[in-house]
Order: sequence, then C-alpha cells, then structure tokens
Amino acid sequence: VFQGSDAGAILTARHVLYMCLDVGLRLISPFMPFISEELYQRLPRWTQSEPPSIMVTPFPKLEEFNFRNIEVEEEVKFVQKVASVVRSTRADYNLPNKTKTELYLQVFCQTSAKVLDKYTAAIETLATCSKVIVTETPPSGCAILTVSDKVSAHLNLKGLIDPSKEMEKLEKKKVTLNAQIEKLKKLTEVKDSKMPEEVMKSNEEKLSQSIVEMDRLADAVKVLASLSS
Repeated sequence: VFQGSDAGAILTARHVLYMCLDVGLRLISPFMPFISEELYQRLPRWTQSEPPSIMVTPFPKLEEFNFRNIEVEEEVKFVQKVASVVRSTRADYNLPNKTKTELYLQVFCQTSAKVLDKYTAAIETLATCSKVIVTETPPSGCAILTVSDKVSAHLNLKGLIDPSKEMEKLEKKKVTLNAQIEKLKKLTEVKDSKMPEEVMKSNEEKLSQSIVEMDRLADAVKVLASLSS
C-alpha cells in the first residue's frame, strides 16, 4: 500500500497502523511497562493535550474499539488460502520473489468471484504476482492449482516449469485426495446415532467438495498432458 500511488489508501493504512500500535502498546503496558513506554514516546501525537506518558493513558475498552467484522474475517481467510496455495506452488518450483507471475483465478461461484475481485491487489502482493485477474476463461498453458471446489488458480509459468513434473505432482495429489474421498464415503455411509449431527453434516459437505476438487484435478492433468505433447 505504501509503495502505491493511492493517497487515500496510504492515509487509511497509516491511521490503521497508528491505532494498532497505540492500542497494542496500551494493552501490554501493565506487564511490559518499560518497553511499551519507550515505544509509546516514539509515536507522534495527534494533539498537545494527549497524556505525556503511557502510564497515565486510559486502558483500552472494548466498546471503544468494537470493530470486529466476521464477514470480512471470512473473506480475508479465503484470500489467504488462495495466496497460500500460490506461494506453496512457487516454492515448489524455487521461484524467487523477484520473478513475478501472472495469476488467473477461475471462479465457479459468483459470491466468491465478487470477494476475490475486491482483494486482487492484496492477492497480488501476498502471492508475489505481477497481476491477478478473476476470469471465467483463463488462458491455456498455465499450471492449474485447485484452491477449493469453487476456485482454481491458473499460474502462468511458461518457460519456468516442466509440464511432465507438474503432471506428476497432480497425480500424487489425486492419490491423496482419492484416499480422503474413500474415507469420507465410509464415514457418511455409516449412520451412527452416537455421531453428532453437525459432524455428519460436515463430513457430507467435505465429501461433496472433495469430489468436485477431484474433477478439477482431472481437468488440470488433461491440460498439462496437452502442453507436454
């Protein structure tokens, strides 16, 4: 954000960072008085009337900072999962941070598409990409990563990877996923009255998602097979 050209975003980020530091230091002050005081004195003051020391600054109250947004937390968790999958793949191929790749996110759910559209800039930074595009028709020749049953990430690695090695990795993932599916099938087929209803429902959802993900993996293998031929 601070390296960007959006003045409004930079100002907002500064305010958020300042608040986090200010409140965080006041929270740790009771059991880390010396270091919190040292850091507090380095923070700029909004006005001259503010307390001169953290020792006489009011302790933060929940009602003052009731900013929690469960919906945003879930969105960010989703974005972090996308970035994590991409970063793991980059690490597998030993791609340095200076080598940025294009990322195309193929989304099979309108709700997920809207969420990812909002966070493309964040994904670009977190996943070390030159650009992030949410699209229904990603270009061919990309490594296809299955994020979930709703999203597949297409990472443009032309000239950077060996398609045959990529296929080998996907085949291994298929074996692992197939074992997971078989295990979930056995769990869902057994109607155990002692098993909580929430657990049974969760297993059914995981099975459904895993089957869809297996289909995505099969498609990815076909694409890579065409690239290596």
